[in-house]
Amino acid sequence: MNQEQQSGGQPFEEIRILGLEAAEDEVEPGRSVFGAEPDTGSLPHWTEPPTPAVGNPAAGFGDAEPRWADDVPEHHESQQPVGSLDEPVASAFFDDPPAAAGAGTFDPPLMPPEEAKEGGGQPAAAGGGRRSRAARRGGGSGDGGRDMPTAVLTGLALGALALISFRVGASAAVALATVVLVLAAVEFYGSVRRVGYQPATLLGIVAVAALNLGAYWRYEAAVPLVMGLTVLFCLLWYLTGVDRDAPMVNIAVTLFGVLYIGLLGSFVGLMLTDGNGIGMLLAAVLATVGYDVGGLFVGRLAGRTPLAAVSPNKTMEGLVGGMIACFAVCVLVVGRITPFGQGPGDLTSVAVLGIVAAIAAPLGDLCESMIKRDLGIKDMGSVLPGHGGLLDRFDALLFVLPATYYTARMLDLFGA
Repeated sequence: MNQEQQSGGQPFEEIRILGLEAAEDEVEPGRSVFGAEPDTGSLPHWTEPPTPAVGNPAAGFGDAEPRWADDVPEHHESQQPVGSLDEPVASAFFDDPPAAAGAGTFDPPLMPPEEAKEGGGQPAAAGGGRRSRAARRGGGSGDGGRDMPTAVLTGLALGALALISFRVGASAAVALATVVLVLAAVEFYGSVRRVGYQPATLLGIVAVAALNLGAYWRYEAAVPLVMGLTVLFCLLWYLTGVDRDAPMVNIAVTLFGVLYIGLLGSFVGLMLTDGNGIGMLLAAVLATVGYDVGGLFVGRLAGRTPLAAVSPNKTMEGLVGGMIACFAVCVLVVGRITPFGQGPGDLTSVAVLGIVAAIAAPLGDLCESMIKRDLGIKDMGSVLPGHGGLLDRFDALLFVLPATYYTARMLDLFGA
């Protein structure tokens, strides 16, 4: 339509309305609008069944059947908005935080394998089979299935060696104690090395020996001096590159061995500085033996209740029996030994020692069991047939030694 209208002196442009023109070709029903198609014949009526010539519609992308949107999980990546971020938008304007730097960690060591069932069966499961294993060993006494005749003979030999050194004098006793402490330190550092730590073994062994000998020759003043030098040389050990792997952890392991074995063991030297030191040391040894033997026999005969997860072989009955035996030995035997038995009927000092030793001995036993459990080992060594290592045998004594020393100090028995 062409038309001019005067409005403000400007004519309208030509306006063309689409859809009003006549079609240039004739419309045929069923013919595609996209061009010529091959003539395949007329389509079947919708009520007729499909024929082989007419296939099923393709589902797309090779699926056997159509896939609807409802079948896609809600958290599938295809359902996430395009360009979405997993962190706040404001974080894009700041630098990345520094990577966390911490001390190297060690994989926890494997726990010692559970004992196999009798008859070659599979190991019993932890927890449920703990009580049954204790019952099979006679109540969970803590003997761990040891060879009792061999253990008894070994114990008698150790006792005879100790009595001989006590008879010779304080110098022989401190020499024997130093040898025992050094061998115990060798066992400890060897055990921690087997599970992946790298302690300064030589330095630790020298420090353990120096603590006991220094305490005997220079009394209590030598202990802080030796400990201070040990810390200093331990730091230099790793600083100079003798061993630079995880210095923080390995320094801690080294010093722990010195404190646990050397510091606690140095009370032997401190007691032997007194004229009655042999009697004090003998009292500590007898109290510890009373606890060990009493706990063993009571546990084997009547032990039924597991004591703690760190030492599942021990029982509450064995613990109580050992504590009672420890107290009884102090009253009946130690009461006749100077300085705790000053006169007939003097039961005050031995009663106090009996109570203190009965508490200290099981603590030392359980603490050593905890350490072995953490390291994933059963025994610290095998130098003592039927007992394991020296540290396994003298674990309770390490706690009874300072208990006896400070009990004697408290009761003013030094120099009596």
